Amino acid sequence: MASDKSGAGDDIAAQLQEFDEMITTDAICISSDSESDLDDVVHVGHIEIISLPSSPDIGTKRKSQDSDDILRDTAVRQRRSTPELPFPDGVVRLTRMVGEKENLAEAMTLADIVQRGKLRKALLSTYVLDLDWLLPHFDPSTKLVIVKSYNPNVEQRGVYQSESGQVTLVNPEFGKQSYPIMHSKVMLLFYDDYVRFVVSSANLFDIDWTLLQNIVFIQDMSYTPLTVCAATEFGNTLAGSLRDISVPEAVVEQLRYVDFSRVKIHIVTSVPTAAGRSKFHADSYGLNRLSVVARAIRDPELGKQELYDTTLYCYGSSMGRLTSSYLRNFYSSALGFTPTIIQRDGGLSLADIERNVKVGFHTRAQGQKNVNGSLPHQCIKFQAEFYSNPEFPKRSLHKIESKVANTLVHAKVMLARSNATKGGQIKAQERGWMYLGSHNFTPGAWGHIRAPGKPCHVNNYEFGVVLPDVHFESMFGRDTVTWNGAKVPLPFRLAWSEYAQDEMPLLCG
Repeated sequence: MASDKSGAGDDIAAQLQEFDEMITTDAICISSDSESDLDDVVHVGHIEIISLPSSPDIGTKRKSQDSDDILRDTAVRQRRSTPELPFPDGVVRLTRMVGEKENLAEAMTLADIVQRGKLRKALLSTYVLDLDWLLPHFDPSTKLVIVKSYNPNVEQRGVYQSESGQVTLVNPEFGKQSYPIMHSKVMLLFYDDYVRFVVSSANLFDIDWTLLQNIVFIQDMSYTPLTVCAATEFGNTLAGSLRDISVPEAVVEQLRYVDFSRVKIHIVTSVPTAAGRSKFHADSYGLNRLSVVARAIRDPELGKQELYDTTLYCYGSSMGRLTSSYLRNFYSSALGFTPTIIQRDGGLSLADIERNVKVGFHTRAQGQKNVNGSLPHQCIKFQAEFYSNPEFPKRSLHKIESKVANTLVHAKVMLARSNATKGGQIKAQERGWMYLGSHNFTPGAWGHIRAPGKPCHVNNYEFGVVLPDVHFESMFGRDTVTWNGAKVPLPFRLAWSEYAQDEMPLLCG
């Protein structure tokens, strides 16, 4: 733990280096049945914590009156009948890196998103947590609930509170796993008369918000804590997703007073197969959930063969143990089919799949040109043994160009771009959907099929959103993405190119 601010950078670097050495020496073993992301495993910051005096099992619902102190309002409410919502229909933004002078309208800092002077209370979740860096973004009187990852060999599942009472830390349920990960990155920021829903690829530490390019979805919704709003599918899904990561019921109940009627996006989450809630909702997570969402938003007039003209662009900051069969199952889910239907029907060859699924990753040369030092480099994970595996689909590997020159991308983004035609007429040309959130393009995040007839096995907790009805256009010689009538900023150029024969990916070590 690092509590000395002056040495925080050295401490982070040392811990990242230590983790890389653990991977190299197999101190961390990830089996094919429980593969996880190798992404940013470092916890920095220090806080004195105590167990809440009457914490029930957080796997069960808790009445709000039992935990009013967890997330209570800290100021007199001055609510308007019609609140002014900065982002009522949702927007996509990039994180603003140190020294960045371009694209300022498309980028935001964490301080921009939080709006410290207006904020009343907040729910946050993260994989990496640096409280020394995070807490100055909030007023000391603002109540925070933070769901985080942890090592179950060192810490226990439960709810813990700081001595000051400002911070409540939640360690969610972990089943019997070789390497458990809570990787979700979602926020609910409560103001006097609205709630800000935030999903991002950035952890709660400075590297992700200042030295790496990350992506954020933001939407503001009316908040009326004295009036229950009409239930919506999105609100119900969000409530279930928060319960999945053990968010206290007092927090979840606040969703009853939020107006979700203008929300168009879809939530996609992953929950470890070993977790208790997954046993009852296994079809609601990972590849299975992606399949459900893709089926709901695809053009109903397109047949299976027409959907096979869809191209996927998949980028994550950690590369998993990919195989051609994994690409096939993912592609099937992304088209709205069950994960194994293409394998069963034989509708596409593996060569077709590898051509249609483009997997983006930085090259070694790009890593060497990175202007933000060695720390961002160490947050981009691709094990050499994965790349050298004969089953790795190298023909799918593509080079990306960061939007900000000579920087590295930590965002997790997937784009489905349809080129389908019907009866000789263009149908759904340049349309599709976009995913952003915490899921890397890995079996650990999305799940994988162990064997035919077996269920999808998921290792991580993940949280992301799918934007439906995305349009792809060519403007001034470059491809752009628009959603909901607005341009969507991407962390990379959309013109991906195959690796040259002499190019290598940015590998660990």
